[in-house]
Amino acid sequence: MNSPRKAVVSTQSTGGEGQIPFTKSRKFGILLVTLSATSYGLSATAVSIEKDIATPLVVGSRFLGAFICTAIACLINKVDVRIPSSNWGLLGIRSAFGLLSFVCGTFAFQNMPVGEATVLISMAPVFVAIFSACFLGEFISCGVVLLIILSVAGIVLIVDPDTLVSEFLNSSSSSPNSVSYKLNLIAAFAALGQAVSKAVSYIFIKRSSNKIHFLTMIFWYALFGFLTTFIFTLTSFLSLRAAGKDTSWLLNKVDSRDYAFLVLISILGFTSQITLTKATQMINTTIVSLVRNGDILVTMLFQIFYFHIVPCWLQIIGIVIMVVSTLLILASKERERIIAKHPRCFRIC
Repeated sequence: MNSPRKAVVSTQSTGGEGQIPFTKSRKFGILLVTLSATSYGLSATAVSIEKDIATPLVVGSRFLGAFICTAIACLINKVDVRIPSSNWGLLGIRSAFGLLSFVCGTFAFQNMPVGEATVLISMAPVFVAIFSACFLGEFISCGVVLLIILSVAGIVLIVDPDTLVSEFLNSSSSSPNSVSYKLNLIAAFAALGQAVSKAVSYIFIKRSSNKIHFLTMIFWYALFGFLTTFIFTLTSFLSLRAAGKDTSWLLNKVDSRDYAFLVLISILGFTSQITLTKATQMINTTIVSLVRNGDILVTMLFQIFYFHIVPCWLQIIGIVIMVVSTLLILASKERERIIAKHPRCFRIC
């Protein structure tokens, strides 16, 4: 007699069939993603400010800081960082794409306006939709396909097609303006590379959510990133030195202020990474990507008011198209998830 009544109470407390549940865990997950977006935006701005620091030094210090912080967190929480050999492949792929993501992002922030780079990187949900359709067999509607096409159009507007024709393809490729624009264009592709890498990372984080503790995942990801960056930088340095070429670029003009910024970048990056990883394991990936776009606002404000770089009207249109298209794709994917989970709720509506 008591068990049916308990079942009714339990159903009402979780939202029942007539409403979509919004648990404390989900609210906390959204709060974590918001903190991740803010930390990421501030970290991206710091990288953009210190653009004279060599990219390997920024990447290496970021991973070293994350490794030290995660190791301390694992000791405090008594987390066993050992993982079964069956999970090494999954963790290795996630770490590799995470490393690629951060390298591309650092290069982009150092060589193009930070706000525009963040907008391009925010295309990760678009690539999530594409990869889900291609490799996971998920349904993709005609509306989502149209939004993806609009996102591509937004990219073209952001990279400034007029300058692309007049500077990148003209014969005076050695002029300072042309060289600067080519570097800016390469940085734009690097930003898109981070968006692709982030999309793959989201999928692998979600797949490993029930297999690997989030601190263990970040521990090995940070260690992999630091060792890979260190080995690559050391090999490049020794090779260039043996060839008699200049190697001063690695520590070019690095002073105490730059080291302070590197520490700040490491702390902000670690905060962004740990909160994002935990939130991705707690709530739907679509919601994570949606709230994570808040870093666009942070970086765009710094671009305009700190760097005094105001996008032209074509770029503004491109930014609006990309942001709106991404949000609509996220809304569409979230609606599909909710309908699949609560079909009777939508039948009643």
